Amino acid sequence: MHRVVLLVGVFACGLSACVQATPEPTPLVQTPTPTAPPLTQAAEVASRFVAALNAQDFSQAFTLLVPRAQTALGGAEAIAEAYLAVQSLAHAQPVQAEMQGGLVWREDGYASVALVTTWHSAVVGTFTTTGTLTLAPYRSGERWGVAWTRDALLNGLEGGRLELRLDVPRRGRILAVDGTPLADQVAVEVIGVQRGLIADEAQEQALLELLAQVTGLPQPTIRAKYANQPENWFVPIAEVPSEVIDAYDSEIQRIPAIVLRQETVRRYPDPALAPHVIGYVGPIPAEQLGAYRARGYQGNERVGVAGIEAALDDELAGRFGGDLLLFSPRNSQVLARTPAQHGRDVTLTLSPTLQRTAQDLLGNRRGTIVVLRPEDGAVLAMASAPAFQIGALTQRDIRTGALLNRATQGQYPPGSVFKIITLAAGLSEGAVASPGEIFFDPGYWDGYGRAARQVCWLRGGHGRISLQNGLSASCNVVFYELGKRLYALEPSVLSVYARRFGLGEVTGLELPEAKGLVPDPDWKRRVRGEPWLGGDVVNMAIGQGEMLVTPLQVARMTAVVANGGVLVQPHLVEGAAPLMPVGHVGLDRLTMRALREGMVGAVHDTRYGTAAPAFRGFDYCFDAAQRLVRCGALPARERRAARRLLVAGKTGTAQAGGALKPFAWFTAFAPADAPEIVVTVLLENSGEGSVQAAPLARALLEAYFGLSKRD
Repeated sequence: MHRVVLLVGVFACGLSACVQATPEPTPLVQTPTPTAPPLTQAAEVASRFVAALNAQDFSQAFTLLVPRAQTALGGAEAIAEAYLAVQSLAHAQPVQAEMQGGLVWREDGYASVALVTTWHSAVVGTFTTTGTLTLAPYRSGERWGVAWTRDALLNGLEGGRLELRLDVPRRGRILAVDGTPLADQVAVEVIGVQRGLIADEAQEQALLELLAQVTGLPQPTIRAKYANQPENWFVPIAEVPSEVIDAYDSEIQRIPAIVLRQETVRRYPDPALAPHVIGYVGPIPAEQLGAYRARGYQGNERVGVAGIEAALDDELAGRFGGDLLLFSPRNSQVLARTPAQHGRDVTLTLSPTLQRTAQDLLGNRRGTIVVLRPEDGAVLAMASAPAFQIGALTQRDIRTGALLNRATQGQYPPGSVFKIITLAAGLSEGAVASPGEIFFDPGYWDGYGRAARQVCWLRGGHGRISLQNGLSASCNVVFYELGKRLYALEPSVLSVYARRFGLGEVTGLELPEAKGLVPDPDWKRRVRGEPWLGGDVVNMAIGQGEMLVTPLQVARMTAVVANGGVLVQPHLVEGAAPLMPVGHVGLDRLTMRALREGMVGAVHDTRYGTAAPAFRGFDYCFDAAQRLVRCGALPARERRAARRLLVAGKTGTAQAGGALKPFAWFTAFAPADAPEIVVTVLLENSGEGSVQAAPLARALLEAYFGLSKRD
């Protein structure tokens, strides 16, 4: 156990400092006289004193002391320090005291009453102490006053000491879904200093010289570590190999202020694996120190400050316990005892294999890959680049934005991946008659006049093309027209559908998230001071304009199509309470079928599919044993009847503004007929989604299904 000591005497070192006991105090009251006032007055003084204590009004309490007690203590702060020092040591909430029984007249002319104090400690739980409140007559027996000593807090505390022996909980591990440790605890020998136990300057110099030999650190560095820390804290100086401790053991034992602890420290077996998800531990942030102290922390511990380490810090950290002991001149006793509750292990949904694959595919590109299980939103991989190594952060990491989790905190225009929602809204609201309705794309769209002409990405146009094929081909003209029709039906309807698919709000993942932005008439009026126009919806229909999304939101949007219309809550913690669907988007079978087939066409239709070039040669079938093989390897008859591994996907190329290259998107699920996995790729300022992002998704799908690499 860790030991925190409070010596009770003259409290001159602050509220939680270790202090030295003083010699037995001089009696504080005059010899009692036969003319002592009645006990009813003493009872009133005692009652007022206890009320002042419970209100933490130590100034009022001080006025109720006998004059010699006031002179000896010097001020109300002496009483405050006594109560608050015990409170601080025990990590207790403000105390409540009450008198037990009535006042008792003593032979020495004083009166006394038992004072029971209740403490609510974050470390040892709720406990009570019994002290003795003594009252004495003064002014020739005209009045009663409190002859206060620290025995009023606890009998035996005057001239004694309290000691808290902390039982420090072991931090829980973070595991991958297959049991691979992502963060665990290892035992190390730590040498440190408890500053309050340094006797004098000579002993401090000896301490510094010895620690410099043991640790190899310069003396000024060692002193700087503990110089400004509270006196009763154990301040770690360095981890030291056990053989070095053995070599210096006798010298260490001669200096009480040098303290050895066997501690467990956080270790990350692969510091480069999923750093944005796992996060890391660090010193308690200054602005949170009070809250942590209230939970039993001394203040020098390391806590979760990023990622899952921070999000699940309470579960991982466990709860402090310990023994609160009183050592008095007569005996010692345990006032309260509570064992520590060790932190629980947390298992994540991450697949280490997929996570490494996603990170390797990103390499040094700025972007992210998110992999979800569409049926329940479990995150199988979440890679963000640039990345960092846990425990080895550098200034360069900070400058380059490596700490930003682009999957959950990056906000980007969605580009053409948003056409999934536009098609869903168009069919559901009757803006088009059927998925087969024909549009004509000459390469441009003049729906609001030639002065407001918009162009298709394919300059020559797609000619006559159906709505469903328009999704496969990502034909802008089809979706410009669809946007215009939706605006005519209801100006905000496309914004409503965007929110149904989970855009414009956090998903509920355990990590920090950005909300993104779904603009609508109210937003534009409030923020821009302008009316909502048809052009706003036309822009939104192809994923441009003011809209912003996170890659995780796009992955969840894709899962809606994959799982049949359910908006799931993405999650990273495996085995938590079952997550209910966030909602159903309310799409009929015709619309769901059009979305799926249009997305399959985007990948496999060699005429229209924008991702077809990236998936050239992706031709796999399930054989009779349900193993994936190249379709060409099957006999002709078996090949015709075999189930193909089809991928449903959508490319996106979102304009970034100015001379910057666009953001490249690709989002997909597979198998298209029985979805197991959603993959969303976003690359910043890299070019077209079909060229830059789709090949990365293909490689990840090949890894997931155990397929051979592309020829």
